[in-house]
Amino acid sequence: MRLRDLIKNISEIANFMLGESHFPYVLFLEGSNFLTETISITRPDGLVVILEYNSGMFNRLDRLTAANYGLPINRNLCKNKFVQHKDKTIMLQAASIYTQGNGGRWDAKQMFNIMLEIAKTSLQIIYSDLFHQVQNK
Repeated sequence: MRLRDLIKNISEIANFMLGESHFPYVLFLEGSNFLTETISITRPDGLVVILEYNSGMFNRLDRLTAANYGLPINRNLCKNKFVQHKDKTIMLQAASIYTQGNGGRWDAKQMFNIMLEIAKTSLQIIYSDLFHQVQNK
């Protein structure tokens, strides 16, 4: 999927969930375009190539972190953040972005555990919202 399509999808789902206190959108990134550490790769001809994680030539992670307001990656950001600005409260719906860091492939069990954590967070927030609605009636 192209990056701009991915960012567009995040925005569309965020708009759909504006009335919610959580945003359970999670991305799992892998490959050399999403490094968080410098790695070296040996080509078939034996030449060692160094891939710098902070090189704008390869790394596209910065384009995706714009979709989560520059908040930390590899962290559950499902619970919406609220920011005060003057007399306004602004709700931030941040995508939870996870990357292997070294360009490696994701293990299905790791992905499952992350998705389970995000699902539990979502359910806790939904339960809390419903509890407050019942209390206020």
